[in-house]
Amino acid sequence: MASRAETRNRLLEAAIRTLAVEGYGGTTARSIARTGGFAPGVIYYHFDDLEALLVNALRHTSQARKARYEEALGSCTYAADLITRLRALYAEDMQDKGHIDAVQELVTASATSPRLRAELLAHVDSWSEFAASAVQRLIEGTTLEEFVPTRDIGMIAVAMFLGVQTLIHLDGDRSRIESLFATAEPAALLWDAFADRKFIPDK
Repeated sequence: MASRAETRNRLLEAAIRTLAVEGYGGTTARSIARTGGFAPGVIYYHFDDLEALLVNALRHTSQARKARYEEALGSCTYAADLITRLRALYAEDMQDKGHIDAVQELVTASATSPRLRAELLAHVDSWSEFAASAVQRLIEGTTLEEFVPTRDIGMIAVAMFLGVQTLIHLDGDRSRIESLFATAEPAALLWDAFADRKFIPDK
């Protein structure tokens, strides 16, 4: 028999998958239950209401993906290495689009939900801090270290990503992200040269 924690995790995963496939408008207690293979009443045993489930699902998927990004990027001190790893992580996200598509649906839903809006703002703040720390590692030891506003750059990076993903969500054109990576790659090499860091990719 599944533990309470296991059942709760199953509910959160089912909510994310349902949002990604059916959109916010099609995400009901019944559709989530159908996705997860359980009775709708199980949701209300673990959560006060559907909105509480969605708020917790957003927190759950954001924390899981950020942990993966932290694992992959935590040691990056080369800009070229950072771009290479980011591209691989984004490919992971696209292979299993549940996280990205679900977040986009919840961004839309947050316009009429103060609880979702508060959770999304916390989500953005957390990722902005993570991006700022990645930038900080790149500039450490350079002449620009004390002048670069890492927190602002972190926020800009997250805002840009969310904006591009919103466009992709609307028209399905993923070439925008590939274009950004293609633009960033030579810029990253220039930064590493400026910082006197020569990145040698893993064989």
